[in-house]
Amino acid sequence: MSQWTSHPTPRVQARRPPFEMRPPLSRTTKFAAIATAAAAATATVALSASPALAVTPGTFTANLNGTMTINAGVTATCTSSTLKGSVASNGTSASYTSATAGGCGVTVTPSGLPWSGSFSGGVAKINSFKMSAIGCTYSGNLTGSYTGTNFPLTVSFVNQTVTKTSGLLCPSSATVTAKYNYTQP
Repeated sequence: MSQWTSHPTPRVQARRPPFEMRPPLSRTTKFAAIATAAAAATATVALSASPALAVTPGTFTANLNGTMTINAGVTATCTSSTLKGSVASNGTSASYTSATAGGCGVTVTPSGLPWSGSFSGGVAKINSFKMSAIGCTYSGNLTGSYTGTNFPLTVSFVNQTVTKTSGLLCPSSATVTAKYNYTQP
């Protein structure tokens, strides 16, 4: 008996030479290939275009819609407030250059302007927001929500916490709730 066992030789499949013509594509296959290429080109253009969720650059005015409440243990309810500023050319960055508050029962003074901010994907932000009342100053970032994709926008800031930055016998934080209608000229 032999120690060596013979194994069958592996089969090698013949490959088509690279120059050999393939059968023609059917009309359905051609249409699918063209549609896929067109969809890929459209997606590339859409991804390289400016952000779809950006707002129109330029100046804006935001007027209080209803009341603004500032609660620092005692609630101040303001009946008027106006914010003014501009949106940068990228359509998302904002600068608030003017702010007023009135009809609050006490003097409420916005300060620390300009404030920065942004508009993106239904979220509006005001950074470095700062207001003083009755010897207490509060500062922080406000984050609000809006629907729609461009001005006019209604932005709601609900129970946004700001911290005390100065003042004696002042609570360590306050909450701000306000709704503003943002428009452009």
